[in-house]
Amino acid sequence: MKRSATTAVLVTLCAAVFAQAFGSMRQKSLTYDELAYIPAGYSYVLTGDFRLNPEQPPLMKLLAGLGMLPLHPQLPVHDASWIQAGAGVRNTQWDFGRAFLQRNSPGGERLILFARLPVVLITMLLVLGVYLLARDVYGPGAGLLAAALCAFDPNILAHGRLATTDLGLTCFVVLAVWAYRRLTRRPGIANGALAAVLLALALLTKFSGLFLLALYPVWALSLPLWHDGVVVPEGAVTWWADRPRLRRFAWLVGVTAAVVAAALVVVSLGYLTPGRLDRYFRDFLMVNVNVHPTYLTYFHGRFYDHHLWYYFLAAFLLKTPLALLLLLALRASSQLAHRAQRSADRVLLFAPVAIWFLIISWKAFQIGLRYILPVYPFLFVYASGIAASPLFGRRDVRVAVAALGVWLTASSLAAYPNYLPYFNEVAGGPSHGIEWLDDSNVDWGQDLIQLRSFLASEGVTDAKITGMAPYDPAFYGIPGEYVAPHTAVGWLSNPDPPPGIYAVGAHLLNRARLSPDLAVDPLKDLQPVAILGHAIYVFDLR
Repeated sequence: MKRSATTAVLVTLCAAVFAQAFGSMRQKSLTYDELAYIPAGYSYVLTGDFRLNPEQPPLMKLLAGLGMLPLHPQLPVHDASWIQAGAGVRNTQWDFGRAFLQRNSPGGERLILFARLPVVLITMLLVLGVYLLARDVYGPGAGLLAAALCAFDPNILAHGRLATTDLGLTCFVVLAVWAYRRLTRRPGIANGALAAVLLALALLTKFSGLFLLALYPVWALSLPLWHDGVVVPEGAVTWWADRPRLRRFAWLVGVTAAVVAAALVVVSLGYLTPGRLDRYFRDFLMVNVNVHPTYLTYFHGRFYDHHLWYYFLAAFLLKTPLALLLLLALRASSQLAHRAQRSADRVLLFAPVAIWFLIISWKAFQIGLRYILPVYPFLFVYASGIAASPLFGRRDVRVAVAALGVWLTASSLAAYPNYLPYFNEVAGGPSHGIEWLDDSNVDWGQDLIQLRSFLASEGVTDAKITGMAPYDPAFYGIPGEYVAPHTAVGWLSNPDPPPGIYAVGAHLLNRARLSPDLAVDPLKDLQPVAILGHAIYVFDLR
């Protein structure tokens, strides 16, 4: 394919991402984590003070703050929550977020839209990054296939229009791997600097970016085992000159150490503390301080007080489009039949998938597929290798790949605009999602705008409203009474609740099942008059 045609396809795919993400985010309300991230990011931009939300690095929050800058929102630095955060009091970010919303309402919806725009642009950058990695490993045809898989994946789109950290980490991880691979094949100062900067951006996006620091030693030790893995510049290593494999090993260990060291310097600059990393690693120790230590894992109708080793694997199998799973199976079968893939590239692609699955399954709170979102780009790249396989010469295989691509695209379009609660056909689709998983897999507080439209169409002005995101729905101009979660679910779990119209998040209704006094299961025993975005249940109990 000519370069102009390739460029046209990539531009079209990026435009498709923008259209899907922008159209969707206009219909989605502020999610749980955005309540903390967006105001914190704006405070970073205006003050250079990182007191709010220290449990995640600042990059994505800074970008959200920069996105809002043209609108000049007010920053409530005289609020008690800001002062307390400066004094070291934890968890004031939620109060500050509510104060920020109140100070900038009405007109707050436009602020949220502008805060999310940088993430949409980074999602488009992710599509390009996936293309670059797949092109370099398998060729331009595979690159376009991988980019298309990325552009129409519901899970990528779910987080590619929210001002949170997961999509940014996913983008910079794949770009860091692409740049490192490029450095091993085209050594030079420019490529080394690019690899260091992209690694630093991943580290500044989310603390799980530190998993990359476990991958670099793996690559440095394993890539020299294959002749195709490393190119050593002439004269770069003068000892062991008669042993090419040891020369490659010595050179790559040195280069890897230099890339990591340079990246850490960039990280220190990101915290405005040149040469010092104490703030970064001190904040790292605060990861998950806002997650209750006794928070129970939910899977398929049951709650568990311990980690399930298979939770993220099951979430992956339930929430990944079936078309992509079948394409991965087809790719694996072609690889077994024709062992043509380079071993070095196999390590580069599979090591991140293995590391993320293993560490996240071992340590992370089991509340969302988003924690393993970085594995998806590498699976897109791997699946795209079918286009470079000898098997692709068969007409039936090309037809099958095209059909799977159409199926994936149709799944994405059918999910619009409700990408977050997407579940595949094996799970029964998004309408059955809450039967399998909860929290950010289904309901993150994102459907208040749809609730506003529904109540307006029904002429309802006195609904009892409880969403997952901890702020007053009046921010979105929704009339009615905001009811605390424990109160609302307590009423709905009672055989004789106070009469009225209730609008309650699916996650909260699911957690109501934990009550020892549960007399009524709202999700099973009550008939909703509407289910909005698969995330808000509306009951008419008048």
